[in-house]
Amino acid sequence: MTDDLNIIWRKGDGEMPEKVKRIVNEAREERLIKSLHLSYEVINTIRYNASKGNLTVSDYISEIVREHITVAT
Repeated sequence: MTDDLNIIWRKGDGEMPEKVKRIVNEAREERLIKSLHLSYEVINTIRYNASKGNLTVSDYISEIVREHITVAT
């Protein structure tokens, strides 16, 4: 096994490169989706609707929560 790693960004290096941001955001969205313990059908619907609205999964879920809070108040 080799110890050679290609490190493309480290915390404190300044602005995160766009490619790294995209990967980090996708990982966060996956973690969010998994933490909700939803069925595959619901997860696919969330992803589809987020994509259709040109939103991230996180933004789409946030929008749903905001709408429900607004209705409740």
